[in-house]
Amino acid sequence: MLYHLDLGYMLSKEDTCLEVLREAAVDLRYLLNRGYRKDSALKLVGDKYQLGKNERLVLYRSIYSKNEVDRVREKMLESSMLAGRELWIDGFNVLNTVEAALKGRLLILCDDGVVRDFSQIYGRYRFSQLTLSSLQLIVEELKALYPSYVKMFYDSQVSKSGEIAKRTREVISSLRLRGDAETIKTVDSVLSKTDAVACTSDSVILSASRYIFDLAGYVITRRINNVRILTL
Repeated sequence: MLYHLDLGYMLSKEDTCLEVLREAAVDLRYLLNRGYRKDSALKLVGDKYQLGKNERLVLYRSIYSKNEVDRVREKMLESSMLAGRELWIDGFNVLNTVEAALKGRLLILCDDGVVRDFSQIYGRYRFSQLTLSSLQLIVEELKALYPSYVKMFYDSQVSKSGEIAKRTREVISSLRLRGDAETIKTVDSVLSKTDAVACTSDSVILSASRYIFDLAGYVITRRINNVRILTL
């Protein structure tokens, strides 16, 4: 029996069979481990399996070479290692992933051990009660990790970023957690250069940062029931 990948909010109407997508993932890993550039390897695999744009995006963000996986996992900290450390958080990245889990969307546990969703922001953000619920869960779990300080950064070019930063500061204050939230234009650049622990699923930041932690995946697996996480 063939099961279809349930990413209906993102994938095309002709959902790619999960079995086919997993076969494509095997081929892509092989090519990456053989030294092929990711764009070239993805084109070869995507053309072979006749994958659409969105299915290729799933593979691009989920599948990595062994060397890439090893580099990320060497820097990935366990939750027990965060006490007394400063955490810098990719606000929309973490918030979107937790909110997607609350909405019952399918997430993917990627090769590098990071949980990702595949929703996209194009300059606008829909603020909802689930946004506040997600934010509350995130800050509650942060407090339980006993960091020395937390700072959440939101992309200033995204609609409602100022309001969400304000709400974040309010939640941080209400839970008596030492921290702050602000909007900036270059979240990726700032988190890539910090010596604090970078909390994100953004592969660019993960590659550049010295210490990393999958905060969204941690919150989701601890606090959200019946979450659907797929492994390719």
